[in-house]
Amino acid sequence: MTDVEKFIEYLEHSVDFPNSRNLYEGSHNLSLLRKSNLKLYLEEMKISNPKTLLLGEAPGYKGCGNTGIAFTSERIILTNNFFLNKNFKVESKLSPESEISATIIWNEIVKQKHLPLLWNIYPYHPYKNNFLKSNRTPNVNELQFGKTILKRLLDIFEIENIIAVGRKAEKHVKEINVNYIYVRHPANGGKNKFVSDYEKAMKKMIKL
Repeated sequence: MTDVEKFIEYLEHSVDFPNSRNLYEGSHNLSLLRKSNLKLYLEEMKISNPKTLLLGEAPGYKGCGNTGIAFTSERIILTNNFFLNKNFKVESKLSPESEISATIIWNEIVKQKHLPLLWNIYPYHPYKNNFLKSNRTPNVNELQFGKTILKRLLDIFEIENIIAVGRKAEKHVKEINVNYIYVRHPANGGKNKFVSDYEKAMKKMIKL
């Protein structure tokens, strides 16, 4: 079993919290799709050997909640060159979901020579009051647990720098011994600030 396969197996069987969906648990079709996508993605990124990780807060139900890959959506999987002709799958090809934050982020990261590794500090989908088609901010216990998973991921990759997207990601990455830079989350009107922050972060990373 490879490091990536061991990591996904750990994700699948890890602790779940109330009103939080383990996207990789079980053997139903969508869970298998997410696990397959994540495995392909992490294996592809292992080949490119990224030095930077772009760290978000948690999956949204329209994005990673469908695809299994942080900061992606079904539309990105179907249209972005990184994912084409590599056996990545989506549940709905006729009416693929799109997510605003994922779209904004991919519009920026493809401008750089090397793509960063994408991950969320809490990799499961937190939702509101038993309503799966909703998103909520992960709580302290979830974020602390997510940090232990992040450390496992960092054992697989040779990450030198983390770009923390949003304050939740920034707060919990401070305790990890990796250089990090905060950037504004693109959600809720933060697009222009994210773009500006990300450009500055990449320039700073190049100088490090």
